[in-house]
Amino acid sequence: MKVKIDPSRCVGCGLCAETLPQLFFMGPFHAKVRRRTLTSQEELLVAQIAEDCPSGALLFEEDEVPSLTRGPASDGYDESDHDEKKGEIH
Repeated sequence: MKVKIDPSRCVGCGLCAETLPQLFFMGPFHAKVRRRTLTSQEELLVAQIAEDCPSGALLFEEDEVPSLTRGPASDGYDESDHDEKKGEIH
């Protein structure tokens, strides 16, 4: 999971930077993120900080999951290779 701060919503109260200074810091006008990607241990704490943020400036993004570019997996069986051909003697 990733976190970011919407600078247009942040009022600069410093709650996030005081609570988790290894992840957030205060810029001249609003809080900033040191590292966007959260560890599993940080996710719950940052969710609580986001809930307590007076301006709702903390936003979350799910990590993108790569999509499959191919269709479903094949079992390797090609029916056309195994069709019985009429009139052929093997």
